[in-house]
Amino acid sequence: MNKLSLVSIILILRFISSSAQSCLPEGITFETQTQIDSFQINYPGCTEIEGDVTVYGGGINNLNGLSVLTSLGGNLSINCTNNLHELTGLDNITAINGDLWMAYNDSLTSITGLESLIIIEGNLNIGDGDYTGIPSNPLLSSLSGLCNLSYIGGDLEIYGWYNFVLTNLDGLENLVYVGGDLWFHYNDSVKSLTGLNNLTSIGGLLWIYGNPKINSLEAMDNIEPGSITNLRIEYNYELSTCNIQSICDYLAAPGGSIVINENATGCNSPGEVQDSCIANSVSIDEQLLKTSLTIYPNPAHQDINISADGFEIDNVNLFTLTGHKILQKRPVNGKVDISDLTPGMYIVEVTVENTRLRKKLLVQR
Repeated sequence: MNKLSLVSIILILRFISSSAQSCLPEGITFETQTQIDSFQINYPGCTEIEGDVTVYGGGINNLNGLSVLTSLGGNLSINCTNNLHELTGLDNITAINGDLWMAYNDSLTSITGLESLIIIEGNLNIGDGDYTGIPSNPLLSSLSGLCNLSYIGGDLEIYGWYNFVLTNLDGLENLVYVGGDLWFHYNDSVKSLTGLNNLTSIGGLLWIYGNPKINSLEAMDNIEPGSITNLRIEYNYELSTCNIQSICDYLAAPGGSIVINENATGCNSPGEVQDSCIANSVSIDEQLLKTSLTIYPNPAHQDINISADGFEIDNVNLFTLTGHKILQKRPVNGKVDISDLTPGMYIVEVTVENTRLRKKLLVQR
């Protein structure tokens, strides 16, 4: 899969969905284990539920009866379960065309079982944003079941809200695109945002609020600043490192509002962050490199030309939008052969004097 662009993945999944045998356009609610166990008997041959799917009930302890499902046409809600420990049984679902929401699952320790999921067309909500004070998923310790998720069409919302087990975001390493807001609120035990390192674009608000143990936003360094519509960083009492490139570039040319306060020194106001950005700014040579780096043609077909006036290019890497490195070369006479690449969108990473710069490249045939 590492040679497929995100566009190609979407097209393949939509083809798979179009060939699936669908049922239940009105959706279905599972409130007992018997209903789940009987699903394949009651709906023989059904591999795609067209409507919403709700899993809700204290007696449900496994989802194995849903193992024939390959995609969902609506929302998937897994809420208020007391005995469900993992999501095994959803192993074959590659796409959810609505939202995925998981909250108030008292025994859920992991989301193992979603490893095939690549696309969520709607929102991903882990926890609850209603601020009820009730622990959302109090035993959830890992997001590793989302290891192949690369695309979220709507918002990404991770609300800890008095949960004390989840310490990091490992498992989201393949996530590249969020089409809406990114909300990260009240995650009392999360110390690191590692897992979001390959996220390159969001389509809305970036709001980091009330996370008492994170101290750095470094994992969000690759987000395109132009994709952020508004920025809020508040009440993260140990957060002192906000001077990452994406935030610095946004502050230099904001596309919307800015609210930064009640964090640690260095990240306690827009002015503090900007001062830190300036103090740790790139060298004059690096600034010149950014303006002199040229990659053409774009879109490209067979070769790309890479030049940086006055600088020697040490290395060129190409990545898919899902973060997989598929090519590593040094240019020959300023050219890099891309004739073996599948058409689609890629990230070109150019290394010059220990400085890495990235630009998007569209390959066509």
